[in-house]
Amino acid sequence: MKAIITGSFDPITLGHIELIKKASTFFEKLYVVALLNVDKAYMFTLDEKKEIMELSLAGMKNVVVDSYNGLTADYMHQHGITKIVRGIRNENDRKYEQELAEAMKKFDEHFETIFIESEEKFSKISSTYARSLIENGQPLDGIVAEEAKNRIIEIYNSKK
Repeated sequence: MKAIITGSFDPITLGHIELIKKASTFFEKLYVVALLNVDKAYMFTLDEKKEIMELSLAGMKNVVVDSYNGLTADYMHQHGITKIVRGIRNENDRKYEQELAEAMKKFDEHFETIFIESEEKFSKISSTYARSLIENGQPLDGIVAEEAKNRIIEIYNSKK
């Protein structure tokens, strides 16, 4: 069985990685896909996000890292995926993710959303927080994967 986890992953954090590790134990193949949201401004391009994700998720045998400039539903149809995994950090996430799950059902009645609760130690970590640290030259220890930390800073510094 296949599933998908989507996000802006700008950049991917340890909170995302924790969710991906948990979800990867339930599925034969887990697609982790960076998507564009036209309402958001990004620090990293889709290609840069994919590179950072590949570094962060290296060694996870059943995880496929990808990026996509389109609708999640279209990507799911193209790859024969019906399961969507979403992380829940708090009650605000729960409400938002439930609304998103209902919207996905309207695209395809076969789409099923599976919610995974975040561990407390990851509940305050977000890409927004990571970007703030990056912009202010602060360490990323405990926020992003060690394997990707230096590359994240290199990419950011190359844009200044």
